[in-house]
Amino acid sequence: MTEAVSVPRPLLKELYEHFAGIEEILATLEELMDKEGLERVEESLEDYEKKDYVIAKTPETSEKS
Repeated sequence: MTEAVSVPRPLLKELYEHFAGIEEILATLEELMDKEGLERVEESLEDYEKKDYVIAKTPETSEKS
């Protein structure tokens, strides 16, 4: 019995993309499970509703504010 398997690159790419999506979902659930995280989310939603946020065109400009 062989210990290696051949996986086509398109399938590997698709699996990786789906894994990235699942990882984001798990990170969101983890944030919502944490009391402080949930408070941050609620504060962010309030800021968003008040339009109290800054839009950055690049990561460098977001660090300046």
